[in-house]
Amino acid sequence: MKLLIIGIDGGDLEIMKSFKMPFMHEYIRSNHSLTLTEDLFNRGWVEILTGEEGKNTGGFYMSPVLDGSHRFSTSFSMKQLENKPGITPLWKLAEKKGANYCIMNVPTTTPVPKTTNGIVIGSAGGGLNKIEGIPTNLVSDEETRKFLENKGYVVDIRIPNDEIEDTVDLFDKLREMEDLRTECFIDICKTRACDFGFLANRGTTIAQYMARSEIDSHRALETMNEFMPKGGEKSWAHKLLEEHYMALDENIRKMHDELKPEYLIITADHNTVPHKYRASVTPFLLEQGYLKSKGTGARSTISNLKKILQKVGLSSKIGKVTKKLSPQMRDILKTYDWRKSEAFGSEYVNGIYINDQERFGGPISKDSINPLVDKICDDFNSLSEDSRKGMIAIPYRRNVTDGRFVDSLPDITFQGSEGIFFLNDGKSLTWENPNYGPIPEKVGEVNHAAFSGDKGRNPICVMSQSAYQKCSDNDSSNLTLIYKLAERIL
Repeated sequence: MKLLIIGIDGGDLEIMKSFKMPFMHEYIRSNHSLTLTEDLFNRGWVEILTGEEGKNTGGFYMSPVLDGSHRFSTSFSMKQLENKPGITPLWKLAEKKGANYCIMNVPTTTPVPKTTNGIVIGSAGGGLNKIEGIPTNLVSDEETRKFLENKGYVVDIRIPNDEIEDTVDLFDKLREMEDLRTECFIDICKTRACDFGFLANRGTTIAQYMARSEIDSHRALETMNEFMPKGGEKSWAHKLLEEHYMALDENIRKMHDELKPEYLIITADHNTVPHKYRASVTPFLLEQGYLKSKGTGARSTISNLKKILQKVGLSSKIGKVTKKLSPQMRDILKTYDWRKSEAFGSEYVNGIYINDQERFGGPISKDSINPLVDKICDDFNSLSEDSRKGMIAIPYRRNVTDGRFVDSLPDITFQGSEGIFFLNDGKSLTWENPNYGPIPEKVGEVNHAAFSGDKGRNPICVMSQSAYQKCSDNDSSNLTLIYKLAERIL
C-alpha cells in the first residue's frame, strides 16, 4: 500500500503515551509528531476529507439553520458538498490520481458516494447517531456490504446507551467492534490491492468521553507508583482502560505490518480533554439584558403546553412535532422575546451570536454588530475569573473575512474554554460537571456523551519519515494538512 491513514476519533498523543502501547511508543520515537491546532467549531474529519476549513464547507459541529428561526443543528454529511465548486472529496482525489482505495468508517460519509475504482464504507456521526444493521447507503459496493454483513460488522456504539447494561460489557463490545473493523479493513485492502487506505476508529473516543476522569487518575497513580512502587492499586476502570489501549496498539500494529504502507499517518479529528465544568451563556446574557425573556403569561403558556405533552407521553416527541412547524412558529414556542433580544447562545457552542436583522430577523442592524460585540466582550471579561473559569471573550466572526459559510459562525468565542461543555440553560454561567470522577459500573448511569471528557484542540498527528518529507514550511497547522499530504503522496 502506498498511503495509509489511521484515524483515531478523539486521538490524544499524551494519553497514548501514558498507557502501555509498545508499537505506538516505538513508532512515535522513530518518526515525527506534529502539533496541530483545531478550531473546535470545525469538524476535523471534514477538513481531512476536503482539505478545506468549515467556513468553506459548512462542516461545523453545531451551527444555526439560518431559516428565519433561532434553531441550530448538528447535522452534516459530505453529500451536501457533492458537485460543489472548489471541493474535491478525498475519494474523488484518489480517483483522479488513479489510486484504488478503501475509506472506512469516517464520520460524515453516510450516505456514501458513488465510486469508480474504490470503496467508501460510511459511519455514524455528523448528527447521525445510530445505524441499524448495514443499510445500502452505508457501503458503496454491494459485494462489500454483504461481506461486512456476513462478518457481523458493527457500525458504531454510542453513549448514552440503553442496550448495554454493564460498563465492563461496553468496553468489551467496543474492543470487539474495533478488532473486527480492523480485520475487515485489512481484508478489503488486500483483496482489492488498495493503493490508499483510510480507517477511522471511533471506539476510543467513546472510552475517552466516558472515562477521561479515570484516565487522569490512572496517570496520577502511575506517577505516584513510579516513586512509590506500592503507592496505590489500580481500579477496575483503570484495568479496562489498559486493556483498551493495548487492543488499540495491536490493531495499529496489524495494519502497519499487514498492509506495509510506504507512507503512514496516524491522526484524529480532535483530542480529548478533561470535562470538569459546564457552562451556559444564557444567565449572563439575561442578567446583562442582552437576552430578553417573554412575559410571565407567555412563559406560563409554553410551560403548561410542555406539561400537557409530558402527561400524555409525548414529551419525547416535542422535537419531531415542532420540526414540522414554520421557523416563525418554532420561535413563538421559545421562552425568549426575539424582537427585543440582542444576543443568544446555543448548546455545544462556546460562543455568542448577535441577534442581527440579516441572519436572524432580530433588532440589531449590520452597523451595530461590531460595537455590540465589543461591549459584550468587555462585560463578560469584567466578571470574576472564577465565575468565568478563566475564559476570555473575543470577537470571532468579524475576523473570518472570507468563506461561503461565515454567517454560521458565532460573533464571539471564548478562549480557554476547552473542557467546558456549553448547554442552553443553567442557573449560573459555569458550574462543576458532576460526572467528573469515578465512572459508574452501569452504563445506564452514563447520561451524557461528554460524560467526563470533551473535545480538545490538539489532535494526534504522527507520521512516517517518508510522509513528513512531504510537508512544507507553508503548510497549515490544522487538519487540512492531512488532505494536502494525501494529494502530494497519491
